Amino acid sequence: MSTIIFDSSIYLFFVFVAIGFALTFLLYNKERKQNYLSSKTLLILFVLRWITFILLSIFLLRPKIIKSELVKEKPILLLAQDNSKSILSNEDSTFYENFYEDSIKNQLEELREFYDLRTCVFGQKILKDTLFSFEDNSTNFDQLYSFINIKYHGTNLTDLVIASDGIVNMGKDLPYLSISPSISVNTILLGDTFQYEDIKIKSINNNKYALLGNDFPLEVTMAANNSFKNVKVQLFSGKEILQEKKFKTFNKGINKVTFIDKANEKGIKDYKVVISSEKTDNNLLNNSKTTSIEVIDYSQKILILSSGSHPDIAAINWALEDQLKSKVTTFQIDDFYGEINDFDLLIFYKPTRSEVLMKIVEKSRLLEIPSLIISGSEIKSKTDENILLGLKQNKFKGINEVRAQLNEDFKSFAFGEKWQNIISEYPPLSVPFSIDYNLVSSANILLYQSVNNLKMPYPLIYFFNSRNIKHGVIIGEGIWRWKMSEYRLNNNANIFKDFIRKIIQYLKKTDKKSRLNSIVPKNSFENKSLYIYTEYYNELMEVESGADIVFSYKDSSGKENSKNLISRDNFYDLKLSGLPIGDYSYKIILNNENEILKTEGKFSIIPSNIEKLNTVANPKKLAVLNQNGRSYKFSEFKNLIDNLKKDNNSKIKTHTEEKQQDLINYKWLLLLLIFPFVEWFLRKNKGFL
Repeated sequence: MSTIIFDSSIYLFFVFVAIGFALTFLLYNKERKQNYLSSKTLLILFVLRWITFILLSIFLLRPKIIKSELVKEKPILLLAQDNSKSILSNEDSTFYENFYEDSIKNQLEELREFYDLRTCVFGQKILKDTLFSFEDNSTNFDQLYSFINIKYHGTNLTDLVIASDGIVNMGKDLPYLSISPSISVNTILLGDTFQYEDIKIKSINNNKYALLGNDFPLEVTMAANNSFKNVKVQLFSGKEILQEKKFKTFNKGINKVTFIDKANEKGIKDYKVVISSEKTDNNLLNNSKTTSIEVIDYSQKILILSSGSHPDIAAINWALEDQLKSKVTTFQIDDFYGEINDFDLLIFYKPTRSEVLMKIVEKSRLLEIPSLIISGSEIKSKTDENILLGLKQNKFKGINEVRAQLNEDFKSFAFGEKWQNIISEYPPLSVPFSIDYNLVSSANILLYQSVNNLKMPYPLIYFFNSRNIKHGVIIGEGIWRWKMSEYRLNNNANIFKDFIRKIIQYLKKTDKKSRLNSIVPKNSFENKSLYIYTEYYNELMEVESGADIVFSYKDSSGKENSKNLISRDNFYDLKLSGLPIGDYSYKIILNNENEILKTEGKFSIIPSNIEKLNTVANPKKLAVLNQNGRSYKFSEFKNLIDNLKKDNNSKIKTHTEEKQQDLINYKWLLLLLIFPFVEWFLRKNKGFL
């Protein structure tokens, strides 16, 4: 059926017809008055000219012809072939390598007149209309179903034939897959269904990190499809056997064992667990697994040296007494006979009162040990001593009482809202008075002095660097009053405790690498994504997010690529997929305004053995996919062909298609030129041309 439509309004046609009539009338009315032609001839010429104008007006409206046709659409049959290595891991591997593809495709040709035949292979990726190589290192049915749901959505896909051994090692398991209920799914079982006796390591569960000196567990999950005797489970570090567990009888099913090891050294420690028995195991590849743990040292030895007793020292000891992995030792200078290089951090209380204590301060700078100095309310105006306090030449005279006010430009570490609210409630400290606190250039002020709620340009607590080591100074004395004041307000002094701990943690000497804590697997299988995990710590060793961190990697040929890590709530990560097998070097770089942090290392992409860990075909699991269909063995494939032929007629889809074409494109329109041609011929014959 065909219909004609116009791009412009049909009412314009009548306007054009009227205009054409008027123009024709004007022309031939003049001819009529001259009486050269008979009325009959004039009428014929008038009609021919008017028809020509009418035809032109029709084409000005851009007419289109719409044809409606009933189209029959063949049903689509898709053969999805499992292309994984496990298909060849059986006694019939020669058949599958050399004859299987030709055999199944030749038999499918019988359906060519009934179906639109399509082919794809699936494994670790989906490929359309390709050869069956059986080289994929994993089997991912989830990816296959996603491909079908997207690629064939809205098409007449009626039949899906899946040829596989039913072994799944990537993506969702088969019971959780879904497809359109209108698609009939039939499965063809390939591979070897013979159940060999097998014992294997399923998984190793352990924490990513362990604290130096602590014990940590490694939980090993094992599985057996039969009972085994005299089973050994060994824990290796390198070639050394660390521990061994023996079982006289190992029951069928899931079994677990836990090894306990001690974190004796910092760094990443690799482990391997191996299981063996007196029986000969047909598949040895699944008898071992590896894992790794990073041992972290958070320990810190702190020494407090003072020139005399004071409640400030007790307040600091109280704040640090239960700090994780920290040991605080306190001495008056006359009682100390140890070595300061045995400590990670030194706290000096009123050192300017003792020449011996000031010499130890000077020695600590040479040994590059971070320190915190609480100056007391009196500081002598000695240039050499003041330099050790981060002060240039200053003149001190008398004592002043000042409160604290936070420096809003201090960014090295953050305080909570509670601290900012309570700081104004803290009582004043006693500080040495000066009209000009002249600090060294590297000074970074944390708290300013405040008098009558007016912030003075004088420091109360500040930090400075000496030989790239951080040092802190609390000008004055009386911080014990802050602790007691908070106790009166809140019945605790948690904010004061947290404040002191932040200062101590900030001063701790840290390796820049430990502030950019990254995990990049040494080895990653080719069929899995390489997962990079990174934590970034500020100078206070607090986790921070939102930084710009780049992961750049280089292959053995020198080709380099870079990717930005994605910032999460308290970590950064990145997944890289499809990296070729080979060795790589990498750098993880954080570039802030004030510093650059960098970690380097190597990783390898290695061939995957996941397809060889389980080689027994699983007919029960494959049968789960049957939807409006059934399971077949390859020897029964002819039965499937016959059944597909029988059901064909009901699967043909019919629909109406409309085709639109401009009328002016039709060649037969040339016949319409006969009207102006006849008019021209008559006019010429009558001598009007």
